[in-house]
Amino acid sequence: MMNSVKKHTLLLIDDKPANLIALKSILESPDRTIITCNSGNEGLQILLKEKISLILVDVQMPEMDGYEFVEITKQHPNTANIPTLFVTAISNEDKYINKAYELGAIDFLFKPLNTEITRKKVESFLKIWDYDQELKRLNDKLVAKNGELEQFANIIAHDLKTPLNNITFLIKFLEEEHLLDLKEEANELFDMVKSSAMTMSKLIDDLLHYSKNVENNEGKESLNILNEVNAVIKLLNPNNDIKINKSNLNHSISFQKVAFKQIIQNLLSNAIKYNDKEITEITISYNEITQQLAVSDNGPGIPASQAEKIFQMFYTLGQSSRGDSGTGIGLNLVRKLAERNDAKVYFNSNYKDGSEFVISELKTELKLV
Repeated sequence: MMNSVKKHTLLLIDDKPANLIALKSILESPDRTIITCNSGNEGLQILLKEKISLILVDVQMPEMDGYEFVEITKQHPNTANIPTLFVTAISNEDKYINKAYELGAIDFLFKPLNTEITRKKVESFLKIWDYDQELKRLNDKLVAKNGELEQFANIIAHDLKTPLNNITFLIKFLEEEHLLDLKEEANELFDMVKSSAMTMSKLIDDLLHYSKNVENNEGKESLNILNEVNAVIKLLNPNNDIKINKSNLNHSISFQKVAFKQIIQNLLSNAIKYNDKEITEITISYNEITQQLAVSDNGPGIPASQAEKIFQMFYTLGQSSRGDSGTGIGLNLVRKLAERNDAKVYFNSNYKDGSEFVISELKTELKLV
């Protein structure tokens, strides 16, 4: 008959051998390894060599009592998260219990031990240990996956953009040297090659920008909406046929600075890119009562049936009137960045004079009293 696989290792510490024998007999199980020792110092030595799932330590011991032992284990990262039970004959007065919890113990077992209660408590805390280990395993897996994604992004940047840059250079060279006397139909095909190369390059840039902005934004800070919007408008440098109105923007919110600018830049760029009027009119307004920021335009609007689809990755409405097709990443990025700041972004289907995007649940600046 094969031996059972040992799932947990328990460490029992008590200066009285008889107590250890009694406790060990209560807790013995085929899937457990039980290690016993007679002092806190010996227990610390064992922790250096063994992976312990649960510690049961007597409070009253010479040289180093249970309190001192737990205080030491909680100061070291390798042992700080091991669940610890105090086994004690001391009165269960609040002062003793509070001291134990402040040190990091998770519970008490009072002598004389009740066999059933002792077993149930140990089983419960071993389950907690199992959940904690599974969480750590999943977290390590997530860290590894994020590392793979970052490596993949670098591969995209190098292995895909290099040939695209070569294509763009060769096309430019051919144009400048006038080596090809192309007919009208061939000229159109030539322009399609240029447009496809530019679109692919923009898609790669957006993907890289997406991964960096969603994962690596700085913490929240107090932002003045008007100042940030003005900075974005200055960066976009709109033409004279683009009119941007600002209404009630001189308010402060708590938001990641890079994220907020990226959201505004995307919404303004879309309003300009997809507009079909001679004069593009955009209004950015803030309502401090509802804590909402709205970006509206006089463009062609978006069908209600696609109001939610436009936030999906790679979903586009097709070619824009200004000849610049989208990659379907911008609005997905906008929503992700808003969610990282506990805000929401949605398309206002009730707005009939164009398109309106609303950033809701914005948090105002916290003021110290």
